[in-house]
Amino acid sequence: MIASLKALLRPSEPAYTAGQAIDFGDYILRLKVNARARRISLRLDAKTGEAVVTAPRPKHLKDAVAFAKSRHDWIIEHRRAQPQAERFTPGMTIQIRGHSVVLAEKAGVITARPLQGEDGSWQLVTSGDATLFARRIERYLRQQALKALQTETDRYAAMLDVSGVKISLFDAKGRWGSCTPSRKTIRYSWRVILAPQQVLEYLVAHECAHLRHPDHSERFWNEVTAMFGDYKPARKWLKTEGHTLFRYSS
Repeated sequence: MIASLKALLRPSEPAYTAGQAIDFGDYILRLKVNARARRISLRLDAKTGEAVVTAPRPKHLKDAVAFAKSRHDWIIEHRRAQPQAERFTPGMTIQIRGHSVVLAEKAGVITARPLQGEDGSWQLVTSGDATLFARRIERYLRQQALKALQTETDRYAAMLDVSGVKISLFDAKGRWGSCTPSRKTIRYSWRVILAPQQVLEYLVAHECAHLRHPDHSERFWNEVTAMFGDYKPARKWLKTEGHTLFRYSS
C-alpha cells in the first residue's frame, strides 16, 4: 500500500512524441524517429535553425532528449556558426556546377534563363518582385539539377549494366540522396547543382553503386572507386562545405 502510494505521488516523466518541438529558450529541439537509425543522432537544421534529435524507436525519445541536453554547448556554438538564410536576389553570385553566375533582374523575363556577357561571364536573369524572383531562380536550378542528375545517373548506371533508373528531387535536410534498388529509383537533393561538378558526379556514383550494394560495405566503396576514382575529396567537400548550400532560400 505504501509502495503504491509512493508511486502515485512520484512526479510523472514527460511523454515525448515524434515531431514534437521543445522550446529550450536558446533554440528549438525537434524530436524525430527513424526506424533505420542505428543510434541517437543530433544535427542542426540549416533551414529552420532547429536542433533535430533522431531516435531509432519512440521509446528512445527520452534518452534522445537527455542526449541533446548534454550537447547544449555544442548546439549553441554551431548555431552561431551556421550561415544565415539568404534569399535569391539580383546581384547575388552563386555557383552552378562550379561556375560563378550572377543573378540579375531583366524586365519581362518570366522563365529564368542564362545570358553570357562579352567577357565570358554569366548571368541568370528573370523578373518579378522579391518573392517571385527568388522562386523563379529556384525553379530554374531545380530544372537544371534534374537534367544534370538524370544524365549522370544514366552514365553511371550504364557502367553497372543497369538501365531505366528513375530519379526525383527533394530538399534534403540531412541527406544528399537515397536509392531504392528494388525499384531502380534514386532521389537527390536539388541543391547539389550548387556544388562543384565533381561533387555532383560523386553523389551520383555513390547512389548508383547502391543499385548493386544496398549498404556501405567494402564492396560498395570499391564499386564507387571503380566508377568514379578517388572519391574522398568530393566526399569531404559534402561533409565540410555541403551545409553552406542550405543558406539559399526562395
